Amino acid sequence: MPEPIQTPVPAADELAAQVLLLAQSRLTADLRFLSSALEQLKPIPVPALDTLFAGDGHCLYYCPETLLRTFRAQQSVPTRALLHVTLHFLLGHPFQRQETDHRLWNLACDIAAEEVIRELEIPSCALPDDAAQDSWRSRLQDACPHLTAEAIYNFLLERQYPADVLAELTQLFSRDNHALWYAAPRPGSRPAPNGQLLPAGEDEDITDETELRKADTRDETLQQMQQRQKETLRKQWKQLARQAKTDLETFSRRHGKRAGALMDGLEPVTFEECDYTDFLRRFGAQNEVLQLSEDEFDLIYYTYGLRTYGNIPLVEPLEYRDDKRIREFVIAIDTSGSVQGDIVQSFLQRTCDVLRQSGSFTERVEIYLIQCDAEVQSVERLTSLDQLHELIPRLKLRGFGGTDFRPVFAYVDRLLEEKKLTNLNGLLYFTDGVGTYPEKSPAYKTAFIFNRDDHISPHVPSWAIRAVLTTDNIRLLEPQKTRTEEDTESWI
Repeated sequence: MPEPIQTPVPAADELAAQVLLLAQSRLTADLRFLSSALEQLKPIPVPALDTLFAGDGHCLYYCPETLLRTFRAQQSVPTRALLHVTLHFLLGHPFQRQETDHRLWNLACDIAAEEVIRELEIPSCALPDDAAQDSWRSRLQDACPHLTAEAIYNFLLERQYPADVLAELTQLFSRDNHALWYAAPRPGSRPAPNGQLLPAGEDEDITDETELRKADTRDETLQQMQQRQKETLRKQWKQLARQAKTDLETFSRRHGKRAGALMDGLEPVTFEECDYTDFLRRFGAQNEVLQLSEDEFDLIYYTYGLRTYGNIPLVEPLEYRDDKRIREFVIAIDTSGSVQGDIVQSFLQRTCDVLRQSGSFTERVEIYLIQCDAEVQSVERLTSLDQLHELIPRLKLRGFGGTDFRPVFAYVDRLLEEKKLTNLNGLLYFTDGVGTYPEKSPAYKTAFIFNRDDHISPHVPSWAIRAVLTTDNIRLLEPQKTRTEEDTESWI
């Protein structure tokens, strides 16, 4: 009787690598838009880790024995943890908040990553103890409209929860080790017995004074190099975030509302700071219109016709360019409860300065400055940019209710119907929140300027132009005088 063929059992390292590959394959099948991001982290086995995974943006560190033990207990855990780690880098968590409370920031990032996973509702990532997170998720959703890491961090910072509550939250939401976010390994680093990465030569004593000075210089150079490497890494993950966001908005739209938390998290990463000066100049620019002058003609053709055909002059009207200048303009200010007076003044001041510099206005204009929360609260009619400039320092805001954009459009439409505005060149609406838009497209150009520190760009109708400015960006809009212009009191 022939002996049965003995199938060799793969080593633990090989089995662990297969488990990791299985987790990656499951995620790629469920979330095609994350395929490039999942391939970015190179798996590196290390002898021991205090958690399942640890990542530095280049590599995914894992302990084979821990991974196999976890997989035997619950097959979904490695898949869930792999997605958790990948989301951290895709959402830019390791590249932000380096100067703040690391414990709170780590927890906020873990909660944000878990919120994305729970919203996506991926069967391969479901865990039996997910329900334990629900009470805290509900509490956070009530407090934070957008559950980004930044918003959650601010929530935790304000609440000042005791250590036992923070420990409970960490146990519920943590899946990985964040130590490598804050200390990049030096060249020649090696795994330590406890799984941490130690710089090469760290266990050697340096006693010579000359060697100490050399070490300090070397450390400074290494620190600069590490900063450059980290910035390069941040840009790589930012590009991956852009790809994922574009894919979600196009090919992967089937995820729909289930990807809401992920889209909110990707907004700050892919956000590009708006150059408001350039934006406003383009918005206020008026195209030159080529026209014919019926009163002027080319004398060369006229005399040529008389000379050649006797009494038949050739008349060709001359072309000229009509540079249409702005005569009528509307600026609307959202005065809902969260508005800040100094921010509004900075915004208006810079708007006034840029429009004046552009030379797009005639000497006499019609400018309507409208304050509105849920209804129109105040209307100022101005006939020059100088009047607007003088009004800004003494402007008093009125309202502080809800946010509804429709009353402003209704008011402007009424001005058009009553012929108080006959050549409206545009409406600029400054707001810090999401409001109700008109159902129909207005007959004039409209731009919404959003003041959002969470970098999230609210949805606007297809007919509206949109720009997002942070509070710091708006404060930087304060005008400064140049040496040449100080004598003329002109602002730049």
